Amino acid sequence: MTPVAERFFRDSEYWRAWSRVPDMTADIPYALAALDPGCRRVLDAPCGRGRLLKAGRVALPEADLHGLDVNAGMIEQVRRECAGARTHVGSVYALPFPDRHFDAVLCHESFMHFDEPRRALSELARVAGRRLYLSVTTRRQLNTLLRRLGFMGSSDVPHWTYDREDILMLLPGEFAWEVRGAFLLGRKALGLDHARHARLHRLVGRRLPQWLLRRFGQTLFLYGTRVEEAQ
Repeated sequence: MTPVAERFFRDSEYWRAWSRVPDMTADIPYALAALDPGCRRVLDAPCGRGRLLKAGRVALPEADLHGLDVNAGMIEQVRRECAGARTHVGSVYALPFPDRHFDAVLCHESFMHFDEPRRALSELARVAGRRLYLSVTTRRQLNTLLRRLGFMGSSDVPHWTYDREDILMLLPGEFAWEVRGAFLLGRKALGLDHARHARLHRLVGRRLPQWLLRRFGQTLFLYGTRVEEAQ
């Protein structure tokens, strides 16, 4: 049986809204930090419309880039806009690749939409050779309080949040993990467009202490290195 959230993202028009989001936003550099010159084969899953794939092409022009998404419309957009990337329509719960097939596997801004996080992580870890990266939205973020007070709208998009202690319990033990926090206040809470938010984050947001961002920030970025590679 297809998980409810996956069915939503496969069949709805929700992802069309992402066509209006700029390619480079404040979160993209955090995902690129998971890559190094040794990453010759990279998977982005789910890849959406390919924003991270396009940034990855600039960072690693010789790499073999793959994008997988459950939404066929998003994959069509990747095929149009990210020349050279290999695209796949499929589920993160059943990745069509051999074990440790990729040097790096990226799961950016998607994990919080998985009904079955352990199952998804198992598959992502299975196909990851050296590096596994994901980002999650946090429960303790200040935006949560603003929503409760009525200053921010809500959404019916399937979405689960995680605090640092929650996500650490889920992470595969065959990887050594580094956790970074970011965005004490999100773009919507500040009333900024993407360009201004990215500029403010470069000037101020990155200077905030990590203990504060990991506890109250909007997003956690998690970088895993397979244990035998980290030693």
